[in-house]
Amino acid sequence: MGYYTRVFTSANKSLFSDLVLVFAILTIYPSMVQLKTEGMGKSFRSWKAIVVSMICVFALSPVIAFTLAPSLGNSSVGLGFVTANIAPASSASLGYVLIAGGSLELATALAVLSLAVAIPAIPLFLDIYSRNLAATASVRPIMTSVIYILVLQFIIGQVTRFILIRYRGSDYVGKTIKPHLSLATMHSMFALIFVLVDKEAGVIISKPEIVGYIIGYQTAIIVGLLLLAIVVSRALRLSYEDHQSVAFISVTKNQSVTAAIATMALSSSAALAPAIIPMIQPVIAIIYIHLEKPVRRIFAYRRRAVFSTSTH
Repeated sequence: MGYYTRVFTSANKSLFSDLVLVFAILTIYPSMVQLKTEGMGKSFRSWKAIVVSMICVFALSPVIAFTLAPSLGNSSVGLGFVTANIAPASSASLGYVLIAGGSLELATALAVLSLAVAIPAIPLFLDIYSRNLAATASVRPIMTSVIYILVLQFIIGQVTRFILIRYRGSDYVGKTIKPHLSLATMHSMFALIFVLVDKEAGVIISKPEIVGYIIGYQTAIIVGLLLLAIVVSRALRLSYEDHQSVAFISVTKNQSVTAAIATMALSSSAALAPAIIPMIQPVIAIIYIHLEKPVRRIFAYRRRAVFSTSTH
């Protein structure tokens, strides 16, 4: 559809950019309202899980993206691919953890921590990556977009949550309106993907190999980090519940944030990666959820039986 309406899209670039921001905010804001930050202090004591997750999110994932992005052939697309791999987790990540039987408290703490670290990390990594590229990335507009999309939405979402809990009760937020917020997030994400693909339809049709590369590279990154998380979590003797929190928070990224940053601070082509990655990211996450039984067996540690003998 976007390919046949590309003349209209090209003539109304500002309209489509505004739509990307609107749908990105409509995707992010409900998830920030659902983010349960109260009572998660104890989870920050799980320092092993936190270290593993932060290394995966802000060390391994960016390094791998830095290595693969130049082969995409377009510096702007590569810049968007890097941004997609340093974005924080989304509320969908918490949903995956819940379904997989992981520790929701630890997952929430990791999600909040990744959001906090992403605020300075995203401008820093993009500045480092873009120094030797034709498509440079200015730190100031990137920082502005991060504050507008992440910080402001987090504050507004948490204030909304506090007001609703104060006057309507925690059950109202946690049960009554939760399905509606989830539905709003999902529909907004679908609309966002539609607009992003519509904007980049010309590139997708004329250079379909870029789509294949993005899907292939992102699949490799997600699967590789999942396997590494299993090995490291097993070596550190983390519980199955803690491992699942680390795994899903580390590999699932909030592509709405990436799309908004690309639209506000980068270029139109940089939005191609966040348009394509949602086609594969949830598929791999759900496949991994279906591997629950074998993964549980990996973390079923044998405990030494302690016998006491008595003399009669």
